[in-house]
Amino acid sequence: MKKCPECGNPSYDGAPVCGNCGYQFPKQKAKAPKKEDIFQEKPKTEKKTNDEGTLTIIKRKKLVIGIILIITLIVICGIVLMGSNHNTSSSNNSNPILQSNDLAEYKDGDFSFKYPKSWQEVNGSDEEHSSAVFFKNPENTTIEYYNITTTAKSLKEITQQRITHAQEGGDYVELVETITVDGRNSSNMLLENANGDYTRYISMFSDGKLYVFKITGDAENSLTSQDIENAISSADIA
Repeated sequence: MKKCPECGNPSYDGAPVCGNCGYQFPKQKAKAPKKEDIFQEKPKTEKKTNDEGTLTIIKRKKLVIGIILIITLIVICGIVLMGSNHNTSSSNNSNPILQSNDLAEYKDGDFSFKYPKSWQEVNGSDEEHSSAVFFKNPENTTIEYYNITTTAKSLKEITQQRITHAQEGGDYVELVETITVDGRNSSNMLLENANGDYTRYISMFSDGKLYVFKITGDAENSLTSQDIENAISSADIA
């Protein structure tokens, strides 16, 4: 409320004249509202963070990856070198007999095989095969070879006959398998004899003819020594 300066009559603030005496109140100046300068630059607040910069992380990861790659390459090179040395060693030692010049050759018609000169040809007897030849190696294992003409129709039939014969004689059949000798299927049979010794038969069959290695020893592993395996693998039917 405001009072008229002439008569003192109260009037409301916005009245233009006094309602009592007609005094005209002076017009009030409108106050301009306070404006904010939208272009005023506000102070910047720096955002604090504990995160590492992307570039730093990338550099660190590159360093770790580089180290891993170097270690991997070193391991691979080591494996390759070890494999190379192993292969070289294997190629030099896996077949020492066949790579040696100290070999003799046995030849009987269309059949032949090579054996180390350390084998001694010995006298032996085989009641069923009078033409058999006998050798002994340094481990005192006997290697007998013979060939016969047979009416059997297949290697399977021959193998079955030998199994039956062995069992009738009290021998125990430990192993019967088919192997490859001179590029053809052959029979490999291992027996534990009734007297405690072991006998191994390697049989090759071709055109009605049977070629046999009969190997006898007092221990099972003596029948599969490297020199014996090399002699068998060198067998050739012309």
